[in-house]
Amino acid sequence: MSIQRHFILFILSLLVITPSIAHQKPYVINFARDKYHAANKNWTIGQDEKGITYFGNDIGLLEFDGIEWKIYQMPNFSLIRSLAVESHSTIYVGALGELGRWDRNQAGKLQYTSFKNMLPPKSLENESFWRIWIDNDKVYFQSFSNIYVYDHHTIQQLTTPKGFLLLTKVRNEYWVQEMYGSLYQLANKQLKKIKGSEFLNGTLTRVILPYGKERYLIGTSTGEIYLYDRKNFIPWNNSLSKLLNGQELNCGIYCAKRNTYYLGTQLSGIYEVDIQGNVLNHFHAANSLQNNTILSLYEDQQNNIWVAMDRGLAYIRYTNKLSYYHTTEGISSAVYTATLWNDYLFIGTNQGVYFVHKEKTKDLEMFSSMKFLKGTEGQVWAFKQIDGQLFCCHNKGLLEIRPDFSIHQPYRIDIGVFKMLETNYNEKEINILVTYKEVYIINKETKDVHIIREIPDPINEAEIDHLGNIWLGTVNNGVYKCRLNEEMNAFRYYTYYGHKKDKTLPKHLQICKASGRIFFLGNDQFYAYNENKDNLQSSPLLNQCFKNINSLKRIVPINHEASWAITSSSVYRFFYDGYIARIQEAYKIEADNLSLITASENISVLNDSLSLICLDTGFIIHNSQKSKQSNNISLTPPNLEYIRTRKDNSINNNFLNKDIKIAYQDNTVTIGFSVNDAFAKNLFVEYLLEDVDSTWSQAKKQNYISYARLPHGKYTLRLHSTDGLNNYSDDTIIHFRILPPWYLTSWWYLVCTLLIIASFFAIFLLMKKRLQAKNLKRMKIKETEFLRQMNEQLQNEIERKNAELFTQTSFIIQKNELILNLKRIVDEICSKNTQKALIPLYQKINHLLANNLNTEDDWKIFLIKFEQKHHNFFKTLKEHYPQLTTNDLRLCACLKLNMDTKDTASLMNLSIRSIENNRYRLRKKLNLKSTQNLNDFFLTIN
Repeated sequence: MSIQRHFILFILSLLVITPSIAHQKPYVINFARDKYHAANKNWTIGQDEKGITYFGNDIGLLEFDGIEWKIYQMPNFSLIRSLAVESHSTIYVGALGELGRWDRNQAGKLQYTSFKNMLPPKSLENESFWRIWIDNDKVYFQSFSNIYVYDHHTIQQLTTPKGFLLLTKVRNEYWVQEMYGSLYQLANKQLKKIKGSEFLNGTLTRVILPYGKERYLIGTSTGEIYLYDRKNFIPWNNSLSKLLNGQELNCGIYCAKRNTYYLGTQLSGIYEVDIQGNVLNHFHAANSLQNNTILSLYEDQQNNIWVAMDRGLAYIRYTNKLSYYHTTEGISSAVYTATLWNDYLFIGTNQGVYFVHKEKTKDLEMFSSMKFLKGTEGQVWAFKQIDGQLFCCHNKGLLEIRPDFSIHQPYRIDIGVFKMLETNYNEKEINILVTYKEVYIINKETKDVHIIREIPDPINEAEIDHLGNIWLGTVNNGVYKCRLNEEMNAFRYYTYYGHKKDKTLPKHLQICKASGRIFFLGNDQFYAYNENKDNLQSSPLLNQCFKNINSLKRIVPINHEASWAITSSSVYRFFYDGYIARIQEAYKIEADNLSLITASENISVLNDSLSLICLDTGFIIHNSQKSKQSNNISLTPPNLEYIRTRKDNSINNNFLNKDIKIAYQDNTVTIGFSVNDAFAKNLFVEYLLEDVDSTWSQAKKQNYISYARLPHGKYTLRLHSTDGLNNYSDDTIIHFRILPPWYLTSWWYLVCTLLIIASFFAIFLLMKKRLQAKNLKRMKIKETEFLRQMNEQLQNEIERKNAELFTQTSFIIQKNELILNLKRIVDEICSKNTQKALIPLYQKINHLLANNLNTEDDWKIFLIKFEQKHHNFFKTLKEHYPQLTTNDLRLCACLKLNMDTKDTASLMNLSIRSIENNRYRLRKKLNLKSTQNLNDFFLTIN
């Protein structure tokens, strides 16, 4: 394929725009084909008050905040064909056999609620919803069969026998066509037929748009467009209708700011037309869009246009003062320079020169008229107009483009030329050429060409100052100030300025000119030549002006006061007159995959109002005559959405402005936010967590920030949005506090204090208890010793009393036995001696013995001794057995002492038989059983 054909195909893929800027041309962004938003059928679009955009397609609900895409699938995986955004928190959707609402929870995520249970079972089978409109307290869901009116409590059904096509909102009115029938207006849940609309029977009315304050545009699928004034339907623009015929007009919107209409078709993309119906732009698959089937159009808050297509999404963005030419097919033609000459626009690329007449730039398909200039095949570096002639700096040398578009080499220069300068030196007009190797000096009068070889370094830049000095820039070795000799065939002298001579200067210095003054740019710093000191010194005005701008590459003068500053990704139009330096306009070219040519960044000034920004795949036209851009660009601060902690606990945005307390165990914090119109304005976010971050973060495209394992304490997070062009929003500030761990809380200190006090008290009680126990033990020992002694004493006393009782008993028994023996002896003597004189003596002895044998004194002493040992023994017996006599008690005492019958008889001075009889009688009185031992019984009585 020839270079000419190659570039024509390249140009045909550019947006239709003209250097004369008859109409501003937008930049069309086609989203990459991925599983979420581009490779799927997109049905509908909406946007909330925060600039977050929502899309309904065949995989669910898409949410795009300008930074991140999120997908929310319907519960039954239904495809979403319609949606309406009430607010950031509520989105209504309609799908195949489904209608409902998405609500945002405190974690910032959407949750779905179905309305199917508010309708009879199976009433929505095979029914799809194509339009949803929110009308104050009512929501309209429209399918081809019915219109459902939801009032937040119930759903009412409106229907016609033929069904409905598309419910459309125009101003504050709702229009709908009966399927292949007349038009109706919907108001107060009633359908009112539009008089005169019967002629639309058999057609499909898909577009109803406002026209002026009270009129309407009615568009059918076959392309006919009518102007309706509430009385008559009048054909609007026959030429436009013919153009749309057979293209299947499908949707449309009116852009009030631009005062134009966008008409989407199913077969040929989008037509932008003015209020007379004249086509201004045509966006289609051949020049911008991914495909030609347009399902819906939406105008966002920035008056840019979202396009939902059969396969994919596109975004038509308008930037004030800019019109875009860019490729969409990946063709690598890079634009290095451009110029307007003899009513033609010439574009220099890495493939050669292309040109088009300026009148052709007003055509809709202007690039079909653009031609390749034969003989210019190869790299073009610059154009230069001198005395009405157009010169081209080319890798083949210096070329002259003549009015008949022939190519001529005015001088024999067999090496590539970077740049051409014109100056008057010693009253002689000369041209200076910067080539790949040396500097060439051309005398315009004599046509002599001189090669200057004094400079050992390769030269790639040259400028002439107001004193006639020639400044030459090297690739990476500073600059030279030079003066030519009289013959202009050599330098009379030259002086080096650079890092080798002055270590404070950067190694690479770019020569630039602004407002007629020469400056030197290196490491984002400007330097100026001080003639008095013969050195390069910092330029404070320009350095202050560009103090926050990095990667400065080049300065291109526009006129005596205005210039362009070019960085690796942005361009700045600034004012400088030697006393004041300020940036007037700024544009970020890097946005949306556009880029300048690396190491060859350039802007070509076409005339006083037009500048062409060169891109690696096209170019951009800047028109300074368009509405003035404000110097103070207002950016909206980020909106806080949620705070999520380590355990996935979320704090709703309703509470973000309050005192936020986060438990220490949840000290990994993620803060989510959104930025209004982040995509439309190409905004970034910077953040700073005070006392944690030492500086603001780099500008990032993100919608959340995470900080892991924050120590306890109070924190202040600052967020602001920026466009990367030195413009910043106000700070969004959020205060939150990481609570201390349980072992550092005041309650813990109080508990510890109480525990310490309790511990001391417990120790005190323990010591007291131990002392008491010790004293008690000592007292118990003493008491035990005392009791032991007392016990010993008692035991001794008992033994003594036992001994006494035993002694007393034995004494009484022995005494009685002795007396009985004496009495028996006396009785024997008396029986053997019959002397009467002795009888009184015998009687007296017997009486004496008898009195001593039955004396009560012995018993009293016995009983006293017995009672001392067996206390209350007799009292207990008397209480239980009051019938006992004194003799019975005596017998009981003998039995208690476990005396045998003989001793008992001897003690009681009774016979053994009498004792046995008494024992028998005693058992009766005691009611003892025959098997019960009498002695054992008394042993149990204490």
